[in-house]
Amino acid sequence: MKAGASPLRQALVPAAVALLGLAGLLASATAWADAPAAVGTRWLVVGASEATPGGIAKRARALTAAGAGDGLLLSTADCFDSRPVFAWAAEVASDFEPARAALERLRQHVPDAFIKRCNVRAGSLLALGLPAVHPSIADVPADAVNWSDADRVSAVRVLGAGLSLVLQRYRAALPDDPVEGRRTRLLLVRPGAAPRPLVEDCAGLASAVAGHGWLALACDSEQAADHVLHTVHAFSDSGERVAEVARCRTPRLSADDLLLCQSESVDATGKLKLTPRSSKLARR
Repeated sequence: MKAGASPLRQALVPAAVALLGLAGLLASATAWADAPAAVGTRWLVVGASEATPGGIAKRARALTAAGAGDGLLLSTADCFDSRPVFAWAAEVASDFEPARAALERLRQHVPDAFIKRCNVRAGSLLALGLPAVHPSIADVPADAVNWSDADRVSAVRVLGAGLSLVLQRYRAALPDDPVEGRRTRLLLVRPGAAPRPLVEDCAGLASAVAGHGWLALACDSEQAADHVLHTVHAFSDSGERVAEVARCRTPRLSADDLLLCQSESVDATGKLKLTPRSSKLARR
């Protein structure tokens, strides 16, 4: 970390950043979360902070290489900060004393590391213990044209019944990739269980719904004339894949284990037609 006060110490945002634009980007990490309530106080042992997701990913990689540990990449929007930034925390502690001990260890690598008190937002990535920025974001080339800062920040959608859907935005290291490796992995998070991958890449999540023991979501999948078509993926509420329906949108779930969606077709004139479709769901 550079000598002197960090961005968190300096009113939390560098002057060169447009405050409203940055706040909007950081809020996207929890834009779909239902509840603004807090889950309690946590003590963040902060070793670096940056205005951009790419910046914090690179700082985190350097800290890990220097022996400071893996840490957690987070957004202070999850702490209800009105002027949020991205931060790397060596420790997220429930009590102050463990945080103070972690701070002493971290200061061997980062002399100006400090502790930040955080009132953690319910339903946020920080509440789930998941990173707001995937480590692979450090590998996005500076001249990439297919990436915005929003493509570098993960998000969470609270589905209810204890289920959350995480949109983990990351970079796939593939040569000659048409979108420069831009990907969004979908993870199911349930209480007491490790996050379970559902879809390796959902370029655009159009909708998601949970109920009656099932989960269904629609991802953008192809272009036909002027229309975006979708694929519906269905899972049990434990994350077991049970169905995939191409060219369908707006999934719904019924009490009699039916997956309902609107089948999509485009005629020769480029007109989109939607037709009701149903599929019986069964656990495998």
